[in-house]
Amino acid sequence: MSKKVVKLPDIPGAGEELEDYIAALFQASGHFVEKQIIESDPADLLELDIVTTDYAHEQAMRRLIEVKGGKWGYTDLFKVVGWMRYLKIQHGAFFHTRWDDRGTAPTRMTPLGLEVVCFDDFQAAPEHFSEKGFGTFMEPKLIALWRFSYGVERRFVHLIHERAKKGEQGARSAKTYHRQINNGTFLARAPEESAAMLYEAYQEHPQLTRGYAHELDGGTFDPQSAPASSPSYEAMLNGKYPELQACTYLEHRARLAILKAAVDYALTHPDGAPEFCMSEDREVFIFQGLTYHTLPSTFHRGMEWLRAQPNFRRYATFWQQFLWGWGGFYLEDRKEQEFKWMSKYSGIPVDEIPTTLEAFDHFFPIPGGWFVTAGATDVRMVKLVPLIFQGLGAHHRRLQYDLIDQPDLSALNPSSWYTLNDLHKRIGCAVDFLLLTEKELK
Repeated sequence: MSKKVVKLPDIPGAGEELEDYIAALFQASGHFVEKQIIESDPADLLELDIVTTDYAHEQAMRRLIEVKGGKWGYTDLFKVVGWMRYLKIQHGAFFHTRWDDRGTAPTRMTPLGLEVVCFDDFQAAPEHFSEKGFGTFMEPKLIALWRFSYGVERRFVHLIHERAKKGEQGARSAKTYHRQINNGTFLARAPEESAAMLYEAYQEHPQLTRGYAHELDGGTFDPQSAPASSPSYEAMLNGKYPELQACTYLEHRARLAILKAAVDYALTHPDGAPEFCMSEDREVFIFQGLTYHTLPSTFHRGMEWLRAQPNFRRYATFWQQFLWGWGGFYLEDRKEQEFKWMSKYSGIPVDEIPTTLEAFDHFFPIPGGWFVTAGATDVRMVKLVPLIFQGLGAHHRRLQYDLIDQPDLSALNPSSWYTLNDLHKRIGCAVDFLLLTEKELK
């Protein structure tokens, strides 16, 4: 096993590192997190650092978050308040690292719904975060895990942009897909419109990863009907070609966004979708919820299943945790313990975890289902989760099983000897990617 190590700074730098840190605090305390959302008018630019959604209560609560690592002033605060009004988000938070003689800011901004928070001591930051009422941590060590996770996400996006600059058609298509998933769906006026946009984007490139792989093989990029066999695609499944892994990440991001839209729609319409009806004079049809009724039948069947689940409101958050924190897999021989941990972090009762893991099968049915066992191992995983994120999930097990000082993971004592080799391979893949320099990513 590789002895290379990736370390995080105790004090995150300004900019993206600080944004990742704040996002990790919310993610580790049970929120659904969306980052770096951009709307171009095109004359004006709206750029949001972080938006979180807390599904733990009867009414889902969204919060708009701005992060400043350098100088700031009241203009910055009122800008965030303006965004909150525009987006109809009642709660906001402004995180910074120094007061700059503006200690009265919280008193002035709190009545407007904006909390102003200073993190000038990062050792005490998690405690301060909880004291301010943003959330509590079931396991504080997961904050660092999520910082790594956001680092992978950011590098994936950066890699796609760099490949697009070189003229690779698969990368250009992936860049557009990311913009549609990350920005367009967030700014949709209703959950069903978000889902409709995602399905439309998917129809434009249903085989994004395979099409890009064919291009890397020396062929022509075709997102509609890529060849079934590809040396690059097979190498990607074994941890190579991070640009292709970035594409599988985007495809799962789209599925996750659709699941979130489904949860939001079910909460917005607790009695079910509106039906077509006649006007009072019975001369014209009134098309209530028309967008919803035009969505694919698989989405409608998925909605029927979702509404029947007692804790469906937590499903999007659970799947975000599962894909990008747990690595999209669980250990079959330890699933009883792992399901208990998943229950602890998600708030979903442990006996409902197996049902929660069926969500992709109901919304995006494929032959054989989404879960597969990785050969002769105990790793039961969602198909096509990037091996780099699976590596973060393997590292997650180090934290969960208190094996951080035992890098070979032998104390897991798995039922299959091949499990250790699989986990080591995944960790090595993640470490190698995180250690790539900016130059190497190009």
